[in-house]
Amino acid sequence: MSDNHTSIVSEKTNINNTKELGEKVLQFLIERKIIEEKLTDCTLGVLGYKPGSNFLSVLEKQNGDFLNLRINGLEVITKRTVFHSNGENLKGIYCPNCKQNQIEKNWSNALDSWYNKSNSDLIKCSNCSYENSITKFIFEPNWAFGDFGLVFWNWGKFKNQFFTDLEKVIGTEIKVIYGKV
Repeated sequence: MSDNHTSIVSEKTNINNTKELGEKVLQFLIERKIIEEKLTDCTLGVLGYKPGSNFLSVLEKQNGDFLNLRINGLEVITKRTVFHSNGENLKGIYCPNCKQNQIEKNWSNALDSWYNKSNSDLIKCSNCSYENSITKFIFEPNWAFGDFGLVFWNWGKFKNQFFTDLEKVIGTEIKVIYGKV
């Protein structure tokens, strides 16, 4: 069985505020008993937070009996990260101007530049010559670029109200990325 994840990302967060934002979001989730306060080995490779006694309040549908899985926690990311679907093949990278697929372009250099904050993360569309940051192009399946994100491992389908509540706590719009490893 593969592990599923739901990444909730703020693409507009300032890198200088991510630690404080992470603490604020954790406090929100802990107070509502959506997660437990103690860090445990419940995510892939880093410590995370297990589901709390009120985790069902944010789920539309639970992912089976995920509480019995070793990987079933929340990972908080407070550094520059490209959030993507992992196991799903990238089908397209579309120009935000003309919607032409640019997957054949050399977009990896722009991606590396964005990640490393060096040189230019610009891509020029081969169809309409529109040039913009790699972060403005439309990825299929969906990708997000940000300095703050929450990765819920194997939880299932979340209620839309949960996303709305998190946007209020975070103070920006969020992007949701679904994937599996």
